[in-house]
Parts: sequence; structure tokens; C-alpha cells
Amino acid sequence: MPRKFFRKVMPSVDKVREMRVLSMFGDSLFHPSLWHLNRRSAAGGVAVGLFCGLIPGPLQMLGAGIACVLFRVNLPVALVATFYTNR
Repeated sequence: MPRKFFRKVMPSVDKVREMRVLSMFGDSLFHPSLWHLNRRSAAGGVAVGLFCGLIPGPLQMLGAGIACVLFRVNLPVALVATFYTNR
């Protein structure tokens, strides 16, 4: 059940590709492993999000996004996981 719920909530790659602001990043942001929801990708996204949540200031999400592209882990999961320090 949680997997179906997250698939409904997560944006599709096509919707993200339509955004003009994100088109400047080219194909690196649209790699399938950044949006695929499986065990390895979700665990890596949580790990990246928790680590980058320790970065001071407003650079947490930017750091998590860059790390996700480098390590090819789930991007939305990592961005949500950075919120653990932002109470």
C-alpha cells in the first residue's frame, strides 16, 4: 500500500521535464534512477537527505539535489528527508 500511495503522490518524470526552469539541467536531472522508487533508491535518498540535512542554512535541499544526481538515488525522497532538522 505505501508504494502505491507514493507513486500517486510523486510527480512523474514527464511533468518535471515540462518545467522550463529545470530544462537547463539537461538530461542529468531526468535519469530514471532519480525517480524510480525501489529499495536501493529510497534508502539512498533517505541517507543523502539525512546527511545533507546537517548542512547549515538554506543550502540543505541544494546539497541533497546535487548529491542525488551524483549518487543516482531517489531525488524526491532525499528532498523530503532534509526536513527532519527543520522543525
